[in-house]
Amino acid sequence: MNIEQFEIFKTIAEVKSFTKAAKKLSFTQPAISTQIKILEQNFDLALFERHNHGVQLTDAGRTFYEYGDRILALYEEMEQDLARIKGNNKEVINIASCDTAGNYILPSIIINFKELHPQTCLRLEVADTQDIIEKLKKRHLDIGIIEGKLPVGDNSLSSVNIYDDKLVLVVPRKNKWLRDKGSMSLDKLINEPFIAREQGSCIRNVLDAKLAKIGRSFDEFNVVAEFNNYEAIKQAVINNNGVALMPESVARRELDERLLWRVYIDELKISWNIKAVWRHNELQTGNKKQFLDYITNLTYMTEPQSLHENIS
Repeated sequence: MNIEQFEIFKTIAEVKSFTKAAKKLSFTQPAISTQIKILEQNFDLALFERHNHGVQLTDAGRTFYEYGDRILALYEEMEQDLARIKGNNKEVINIASCDTAGNYILPSIIINFKELHPQTCLRLEVADTQDIIEKLKKRHLDIGIIEGKLPVGDNSLSSVNIYDDKLVLVVPRKNKWLRDKGSMSLDKLINEPFIAREQGSCIRNVLDAKLAKIGRSFDEFNVVAEFNNYEAIKQAVINNNGVALMPESVARRELDERLLWRVYIDELKISWNIKAVWRHNELQTGNKKQFLDYITNLTYMTEPQSLHENIS
């Protein structure tokens, strides 16, 4: 057996087709068929079941896949260790993150980690949760940062919570709001000019689900504008064009600088986990482990000033 055979087997298992795997790997179909035949002859077991619509793993194939994934991970670690011995010790960590963490939490953390570990190259992309999970399974990523829970019954990934985010109402810095005590009712909120994220966005889906549970509807809100990004929404609120609901981490800088104030809505107490995710059978070593430890144990942000604190 060789590493190339593991790669071929893994690709076929993921795309469920010899033809698609050959195209993806730039091999001929007879070439990859021959490699799989050699593997099956070596173990005297069928690894794939062939049918008209493609292939699927047999019980033996599923076992081979689990071990093969771990072997590929160890092989990658060996390559990195040998590169360090050779002197090429620049380790690359490929990270993909959900929108909130990728745009508002991770950038400064990555820069700080890079200062502590100058030989590490961290590459960050922003993607949705499903895309991140798929790329992790296909070994296109080292670490994913996602919101919420992993798919039920999926044991191929491990995770750890790194931050708890929560929904807050952000309001302009006006006397009307400064006199408030930091919370208000939903009935009062729906009378305020409201600036919303677009329908279908993650935050709208979360908000719609919560409102439905308490017998209310987003249609009750006095929506004056909808934007597809948080920066536009924050600027509109700062300019006193309305109020908005968003993850607290998104407005952290403006809250700390007192450009915005936060208010909690009694009926809309919503929080969720942001977590780091990696392949379950892959042993994290070197700077990958150090980065996971760093984001797990780091307190990213201090609590912003609450509404009823004195203004200096």
